[in-house]
Amino acid sequence: MSSSNSSQSNVSLQKPNGQPPNLPPTDEYGGLLPQLLANPRKCDAAAGMSWIVKAFGLFKDQPLLWFGMSVTFLVIVGIASSIPLLNILIIPTLFMFLGGFIKGAAAQSQGAELRFDHLFSAFKSHWQPLLILGLLYLVGIIICMIPLFIAMGSMMFSMMTGGMGSSYGMMNDISLGSIFLGYLLSMLLIIPLYMALWFAPALVVLHDLDPIAAMKKSFEAGKVNVVPILVYGLISVLLLPILTMLTLGLGVFLILPIMLLTYYTSYRDVWTDQPVSAV
Repeated sequence: MSSSNSSQSNVSLQKPNGQPPNLPPTDEYGGLLPQLLANPRKCDAAAGMSWIVKAFGLFKDQPLLWFGMSVTFLVIVGIASSIPLLNILIIPTLFMFLGGFIKGAAAQSQGAELRFDHLFSAFKSHWQPLLILGLLYLVGIIICMIPLFIAMGSMMFSMMTGGMGSSYGMMNDISLGSIFLGYLLSMLLIIPLYMALWFAPALVVLHDLDPIAAMKKSFEAGKVNVVPILVYGLISVLLLPILTMLTLGLGVFLILPIMLLTYYTSYRDVWTDQPVSAV
């Protein structure tokens, strides 16, 4: 018995080159952190609602901190938006603030301390890839709006040339129709842009992916999760503005952090082996 046991080879995690093995990252208590899946998980329609519910759960555990971070974020964006040139540059930097919210959500969900300076943490750790994401978003928005710009330009040209003899009513109908078509085309182009950027910030700050790789993975996840994303969008567009009106605008300070936290909760469900919807 003993000879047969001793003859069994020991299993070693040591690399052939003598380097220590690549072990999965753990938290301070030794628990495994969420691992990135090779392929995105396909969630059901109810996940779109679950992302909001789980985000609210994170918010209510530390409401004052999330509230303070959101107000600070709004104040900074508001001031920067009122200054020429900065109102354009603030768009790429929004992704750095978003990265900070995601890092804070990850810390809190893993039992670590949520700190106010999480809001600015991505400026230190991932400012370059997040800035690239922001610039790509800005360029993408401009490209997506080209159909609308063309429609508005054609309307202005028709008005200046007097409609080339057309009646005012006919010219007005044609102009409104072209603007509506241009708007519709622009919105259709924006959908794949948002799909490519929704999960990208979390993949950058939590898994150190480069911006292009993160956008490819985000788009891949968006394609297989169209239904829950539509459910999430409908809830956001229909229900949340009503809540804002019922609270005389004060609800925005509750809604904003929850919406920002859904970037994390949706990422956990789609891209990790520890989905929050299962908790």
